[in-house]
Amino acid sequence: MRTIGLAAIALLAFTATLLAAGNQAPDVNAARAFIVKLYSHYPAPAGGGNFQPTDKDAPSVFDPGMVALFKEDTRLANGEVGFVDADPICMCQDDSGLKPKIVSVTMNGSAAATAVVDLVYTGEPKPQKPNLLTLHLVVVNGQWRIYDLSMGDVKSYRSDLAKANKEAAAEHH
Repeated sequence: MRTIGLAAIALLAFTATLLAAGNQAPDVNAARAFIVKLYSHYPAPAGGGNFQPTDKDAPSVFDPGMVALFKEDTRLANGEVGFVDADPICMCQDDSGLKPKIVSVTMNGSAAATAVVDLVYTGEPKPQKPNLLTLHLVVVNGQWRIYDLSMGDVKSYRSDLAKANKEAAAEHH
């Protein structure tokens, strides 16, 4: 009887752990919340903001591979402007007037999602066509992070950044 009791307790503990993990599993609502929080930094407050998605804030925005690519770009640029010459979250150098609109958030399996954001800038002289940025999301340590971005001719920001880093490294040797 005692062995069955311990086995039952172990099974219950294991089941409770699985249920708790299941309740915390990143889902489409968590992905949408990540995007909402991300764009809450835009536009930057008057006088400039301190949100730096490709620098100090990168680990809370991007997956570790992208964070490493940003750090390498900065190192290779050696104080100059490297590949990253604009904020990839708004695809801009000046985010004044930005009113991002989440178009869609779609799950691509249990640990990947795609979000499409229309980067609308108010104050434009004429109606603008959709300016759609696609964020390719992955789960890192239970949290959503950006794996890659694509927009228009930029099919993979990650690949372009990696290629630029490789080319810059080759020039340094």
